[in-house]
Amino acid sequence: MSPTFGMVLYRTALTALAKASLVVMICTILDGMGGQAPGTGLRVAVLAFGLVGAVAQGRGMRAEREAAYEQAAELYAVALVNYFICYVSSLAHGALREMGGS
Repeated sequence: MSPTFGMVLYRTALTALAKASLVVMICTILDGMGGQAPGTGLRVAVLAFGLVGAVAQGRGMRAEREAAYEQAAELYAVALVNYFICYVSSLAHGALREMGGS
């Protein structure tokens, strides 16, 4: 039985939320332990996950042009998760900056 669009979207959203929470937590802990300015790890996460999302989106578009629709869908989901992590990291960095961090 093939999953419905809603089920796939729900799983993708849960995966993105869990990974984004983990990334923000790890970046915050590493900044605190490493003696770096608060938010340094979050800026790196924004750049890294944005780049990975862009690469996955580009590969998804290429797979779609080659009529590999299942592979394209998987790559688009990967891009979506990475863009969400990038967005949440950016929001966390902005909130940290408002509180008086970097």
